[in-house]
Amino acid sequence: MIRLSCSFDSSIGRFQLEDYVRELEVAVFSCDGLGQQIILGRIAATQVLWADAEIDGEPLFDICDSDSQGLYEVYRTLTNKKGKIRADLKTYEVVDHVIFVYRIVLHPDLAFCRQAILESVITLFGHASLAVMWKDTGDFSEAELAELGFCKIAGEELIFRHSAFKTAFSENHPRGLDVVFDAMPEHEAWVEEQWAKDETTDPQQEC
Repeated sequence: MIRLSCSFDSSIGRFQLEDYVRELEVAVFSCDGLGQQIILGRIAATQVLWADAEIDGEPLFDICDSDSQGLYEVYRTLTNKKGKIRADLKTYEVVDHVIFVYRIVLHPDLAFCRQAILESVITLFGHASLAVMWKDTGDFSEAELAELGFCKIAGEELIFRHSAFKTAFSENHPRGLDVVFDAMPEHEAWVEEQWAKDETTDPQQEC
């Protein structure tokens, strides 16, 4: 069975701008024949506590801009001049938080279930959220992203989806995928090598 492990730091209070942002480190793993955990992929994402910031009266522009170029682009792309989610994006649902997925490394042998993995990551904290990515994150095809409900934004490199809406993928797999996978040390070695390579550039800074 393929599983996810998510780690992040979170303040017990919200008194500074950084308290509204969580850096999520997600490991995708399974076990080998001896029951040892094998890493099959890694995903990095940033969660913005969007609703909490609005309730607390904290400026979301300052929260995003002070964090990274990536989050600045997320804010600029999603909001109107008043700092609200753009009406033309037609989310029509409560946005409790925003998850910006900016880095994905999955072993090629997981191609058959990588949509299920991404779906699980962006709904880790519920469905009242917007998921945002660069178009080329993880090298998903346009068809794969469309099936997951991601929409393009005219003139922008970011794509998004509100996780409350049903998608072709969720209709076909309402409970996700039940996957049996024979994990081997070679899988983890490949993932760690690729992850180390990708660390030479900061995907959050790319526009």
